[in-house]
Amino acid sequence: MAQKSSGILQVVNGDGEFDDNSVSSFMRDNDVQDAGVDYQVVAITGPQSSGKSTLMNALFGTSFEEMDAMSGRHQTTRGIWLARSGKLPHPATLVMDLEGSDGRERGEDDNSFERQSALFALAVADVLLVNMWAKDVGREAGAGKPLLKTIFQVNLKLFTPAPNKRRTVLLFVFRDRTRTPLPRLVETWEADLAQMWAGITKPPQYEASSFTDFFEVMYASLPNFEEREEDFRAESVILRRRFTEEGKDTLLRAGEGKLPGHALALSMARVWEAIREQRDLNLPAHKVMVANIRCAELLEEQLRSLATDSAWTALAAAAAAGVVPEFGSRAAALLESCITGYDEEARYFEAGVRRAKRDELVARARGMVRGAFDAQRAHLRARLREHAAQEISACATREGGFAAAASRVKAEALEQHQAGLRQAEVPSSGWDAAAEVQAAEADVDALIADATQRKVAEVAAAAQKGLAAAITGPAIALLESLPDDLWARLLRLLASALRTATQSVEAGLSGYALGSKARAALDAQLQGFARKRLEAHVREAANTALPRMKERFTEVFSRDEAGLPRSWGPSANVPAAARDARLAAARVLAQLAVLRLDHPSPADGDAVERAVLALAADKAAALSPPEAGVGGIPEGGEAFDLVAAAEWPGVAEGAVLLTPPQCRALWRQFASDSAYSVQQAQATQDANRAATNRMPPAWAIAAMVVLGFNEFLALLYNPLYIVLGLAIFVFARTVYQELDVDAEMARGLLPGALALSGKVLPAVSSVAHRTADALREFVHDPQALAERVAAAGRSAVDKAAASAESATGAVARAARAAGVSPTRSADPSAPVARGGAEADGK
Repeated sequence: MAQKSSGILQVVNGDGEFDDNSVSSFMRDNDVQDAGVDYQVVAITGPQSSGKSTLMNALFGTSFEEMDAMSGRHQTTRGIWLARSGKLPHPATLVMDLEGSDGRERGEDDNSFERQSALFALAVADVLLVNMWAKDVGREAGAGKPLLKTIFQVNLKLFTPAPNKRRTVLLFVFRDRTRTPLPRLVETWEADLAQMWAGITKPPQYEASSFTDFFEVMYASLPNFEEREEDFRAESVILRRRFTEEGKDTLLRAGEGKLPGHALALSMARVWEAIREQRDLNLPAHKVMVANIRCAELLEEQLRSLATDSAWTALAAAAAAGVVPEFGSRAAALLESCITGYDEEARYFEAGVRRAKRDELVARARGMVRGAFDAQRAHLRARLREHAAQEISACATREGGFAAAASRVKAEALEQHQAGLRQAEVPSSGWDAAAEVQAAEADVDALIADATQRKVAEVAAAAQKGLAAAITGPAIALLESLPDDLWARLLRLLASALRTATQSVEAGLSGYALGSKARAALDAQLQGFARKRLEAHVREAANTALPRMKERFTEVFSRDEAGLPRSWGPSANVPAAARDARLAAARVLAQLAVLRLDHPSPADGDAVERAVLALAADKAAALSPPEAGVGGIPEGGEAFDLVAAAEWPGVAEGAVLLTPPQCRALWRQFASDSAYSVQQAQATQDANRAATNRMPPAWAIAAMVVLGFNEFLALLYNPLYIVLGLAIFVFARTVYQELDVDAEMARGLLPGALALSGKVLPAVSSVAHRTADALREFVHDPQALAERVAAAGRSAVDKAAASAESATGAVARAARAAGVSPTRSADPSAPVARGGAEADGK
């Protein structure tokens, strides 16, 4: 255990044990605990029995045990001892006496302990006295150069000091000076120091550093104590003055890097523990460790003090309840008090750790305050929104219009909000209020936008109501009358209604400064609403296309151009009237087949219209020629077969009202329903014609007999005319069949004529040759020719029968296309069916 007597403490005993409790008590008892950095530690090292204790007692008034020369030379000081100087009360001076080196008592262990104690002294002391004999200057071992080299080398390797930051004061005291002047001794010793510095192994970062970058070397010399004691003590008094602030060559240095007094005991314990464990020491790391422990304690103390401070708790409660005037300055004062308390206590610790812990304290303290600050910002934003909402709601009736009034309200609200933020902002906190200002501005903008949107929605609803009223009535009337320029008039109606709606919107939104994009969107919304409303009426009309077709057919068929009812007399053209009525009905179907709001039907009709009108002509394959840009049919498009088509080519799906199959089904139904009216009209006309039909007069019959008697006799007396006529007929008939006129003309009038013109001469030549061959064969073998003629006659009869059957079928198909039932041809109304077929054929 460490020993304590007469104000002297054995810090480390001879066995290397450090007394933590005793050192802490010593610091408290000697007022070092509360001295801050206003203290100094002076240690001495040197060979055993070189008078170290005697020198320290003479300099500082301590009572270290001194060697008794009468009892022989032996080890006096064992371990490390500590005392406070009674002759240097200010600053508090702690004197440390180390066990001497090169002693015989420790034997082989001497080198280990002396190095440990030297490292300890160098780590703890502000001034290290190196006690040496003046006569040993210039010697190697006698001057303690091996020990000094070890100290220098370990200092660089293990302590890693920063050059020119904190230089340890090395005071070399030359004892028992001789006649050699002190400057000469200093010159010799500095050369040795330079040699020692150059000879040690230095870390790479210190290769270019000099000895004086780490140590401040001072010198002193004293006479022999035993021979000149009075002179020794007198010069000791002079040397003591150098440990005060008044001394000429004062050894006191600024306290940068020093630990405060309350951490000195902890620091000494940790240094000795590290030395005893023989680690790769790093004195700055040790200081960092001590600083970490103490600064962390100070940090927690300050945070606890802040958390329990009544001023802070009251401020936090008020901040949670509502807006607190001058919140920022009040919170900043509390934070400053907390940080100042930390700075006052931690200013002596290692700067890096101190600053790091200070930053942590600032961050954590601000974190405590941040919640209240955020609550203040939330209260300010809530107050802003409430005030702005009330003011904006009244802007519609203020002078200058809504937009100008809302702009003024926004500027005033934001100015008040920024003033509140400035009062709530904690100085030096780094909490940028720019984002909060932007968020507040966004809140006000959102309120203005909401009010504007409500007004826009109100005006848009009124405009849509007006559009519905302006479109519905006229559109229904147009769709009932179905004029030829239906779609052009519907477009004019749509444009007129939209103009009226736009004017009402402009009047309703006057003063709201609606942007171009928003206005365009509103116009698009109104246009879309109007188009949908108009399309709804058109689609409803398309769903009732059949009744409208029948109505139009009845109107055209039953009335003439003057609008008067038709009378089906013998001179009335029933087929023409039926054809015109069917065309009118087909136009109704064509107008309702597709939407033409984007492409109104041109004067000559579009491809869809012509394809539907072809149904009225009873064409089995309604072909529509390609047209460029008409009805949505692209240029270069192919004709389409209405009978087989499933959709309108080039027409968007959304624009289709009736598909081709629906149009075909409607037309078939219409044709079936309208055929009866045509039949009735034809029957009426036949009845009228029969009622007025008479035989020719008798004189006309007598005149025909008298006038034609000569021609009749000429035929009877000249049969050659009959034979010649028959031969010409047969020859022409053969040429007609040879040319296949029916097949060629089916290709078209012009193509057929061109084809026949090239075949006439070869056909006539071929028939003439065959006729000549037949005549020659008749002259040589009449019986064979008669048989061939008979066979040809039978074949001609068969072909005639087939032709008659084909003609009958054609008539039946024409009748069905005209809506006339083929079974009615057997009854008295058969002429009506024939009349309908003739009308269809025409």
